[in-house]
Amino acid sequence: MRKIYIWFACFRFIAYPAVLITLLLSAFLIASQDPDFIIVVIWIKLVTTGLLLIFVHLFHSTEFFFFNNLGYSGRVIYASMTIIDFLIAFGSFFFIMQAS
Repeated sequence: MRKIYIWFACFRFIAYPAVLITLLLSAFLIASQDPDFIIVVIWIKLVTTGLLLIFVHLFHSTEFFFFNNLGYSGRVIYASMTIIDFLIAFGSFFFIMQAS
């Protein structure tokens, strides 16, 4: 349970823009009414998540000392942010594809 809490604490660095991008892509997916558009949406999500991680690495990496002192490396921090972001995105995309 503690590990999950720490993962979400790491995710807060990119939470607002990541969720906003997911919502925008979900709206585009609904508006397109094309099941093949999911491929484009996933690629856009991959690129924007990468850009968010680069932003965090360049401007907020000094805030990771707390997590480093708990024994989490930078790779684990970035992986946890990516995993949570894609779980939210794929959950949203899955429900949209099932509804349409």
